[in-house]
Amino acid sequence: METLIFGLTVTGIGVAIVFAGLIVLIGLIKLVNIATGGSGKPKKEKKAAAPAKAPAPAPAAPAQDEQVMAVIAAAVAAQDEELIAVISAAVAAMMDDGAAFTVRRIRRVTNASAWQKAGREEQVYSRF
Repeated sequence: METLIFGLTVTGIGVAIVFAGLIVLIGLIKLVNIATGGSGKPKKEKKAAAPAKAPAPAPAAPAQDEQVMAVIAAAVAAQDEELIAVISAAVAAMMDDGAAFTVRRIRRVTNASAWQKAGREEQVYSRF
């Protein structure tokens, strides 16, 4: 009987410690959220009349991809402002969702290993 009571006491203490730790973690997460300027609650979008969905755009033709790459290649020799404008326009043309973005810096990647090149190509071509 004593071992049963001792076991239940140890179990109860363990559960209490776990819940106390979880409460501390929740408090720390909320503190970080407040410190970083988050409101703590996700913003709810107001539901208006649902607009009719536009038909999905057709996938880009390979010729269009080649044209975009040719424009980017031609812009490499241009000045920095022109290069940023051309690459921004090419990226905006290729994006389907119309999300806003800003090109802050463009740097040439050289001496990349075969694995890096393969990963980069996979990321680029997975968006088509």
